Amino acid sequence: MTGLIIPLILIFFSGYVIWRAGDTFLEGSNYIGRNLKDGVKGATINAVASSMPELFIALFFLFYLKDASGFSGGLGTSFGSVLFNSLIIPSVAIIGVLSRSKKKTVTVSKKIILRDGVWLLLVEFVLIYFIQQGTISWIESLMLMLIYVLYLIYLFKTMRGGEGIKYEEPFSDKETVSLMSAFIILDLKRILIGNKPLNIRKAWVVFVISSLVIGFVCYFLVVACEWLGSETYYVPFFGEFEGLGVPILFVAMIFAAIGSSFPDTIISYKDAQNGNYDDAISNAYGSNIFNLCVALGIPLFFFTISYGPIELTPQIISLVSSLSWWFVGLTVFSIFLYTRDGGVNKNQALILISSYFVFIFYIFWIATS
Repeated sequence: MTGLIIPLILIFFSGYVIWRAGDTFLEGSNYIGRNLKDGVKGATINAVASSMPELFIALFFLFYLKDASGFSGGLGTSFGSVLFNSLIIPSVAIIGVLSRSKKKTVTVSKKIILRDGVWLLLVEFVLIYFIQQGTISWIESLMLMLIYVLYLIYLFKTMRGGEGIKYEEPFSDKETVSLMSAFIILDLKRILIGNKPLNIRKAWVVFVISSLVIGFVCYFLVVACEWLGSETYYVPFFGEFEGLGVPILFVAMIFAAIGSSFPDTIISYKDAQNGNYDDAISNAYGSNIFNLCVALGIPLFFFTISYGPIELTPQIISLVSSLSWWFVGLTVFSIFLYTRDGGVNKNQALILISSYFVFIFYIFWIATS
């Protein structure tokens, strides 16, 4: 039991730090992207901000575990985040809005959902096809990044008519906090610049340093997932412990994905509370596209350039093929519910959340069978 508790505590701690650093990252990125149009900001600045953990996790998985094992860890994190982002995050944001208002439903732009949903499905099909070929090289990773570039070009060409987003300081004078309190709650912005308002230089400082903190903590999240999935593992000064003894793909798909998705959840929840429903949903879908194309593509590109193509094992190909229907099916299901006439109500949001937990139970079942 101790062998399971140690990595779970490390995963929880890593998730907390990612959440706090991601919150600070969001403040910096919000200021930098304050002049972007509604719907574009969620799919670009917010999506990139909330996907930094996935990028660092994929990077560490590849260069820490190497080859197929590292790829399966990064892939599991990205695919797990796709489902968490599509099913949990918008649903939590919608329930939060409906619980604090007299509204019965939340209506979002069908155009934005269909736009990002179709691009996400395209990326899923392309990535699944690459995996089924059995070899991942720099060519495949470059193609993933090029798809994201095409997505951005399409995005900015089709969303010129949106409304601008007004940046607001997240704290008023009455809500200022002391330096000691900032250290206790790990408020990086307060630690770095105190209670002073942001300007463009300070925003970039906050942006860069919070990115480095996220990257540092993601290393420990990867180590914790590797421990949890191993049959046995060694902790310096503490000795040897027993893990679950399951493929790293499953561990990453659940624990790394959830641990890395705190920033997405906070960003979408805050957007929804401020009435920016389109940004709340487009952040989730845009983050998914970024996860699969860039957060996975960049580490793969540098790894395969450095070490050569990754030869996938038949086990990984078989597992991804068997799970592909879940990824595609649940993505289509979420698009269907978000684009229904009349908006999304609380019961529909709960159905989406329930479908995610059904997927989790399925993962546990095949991992232990």
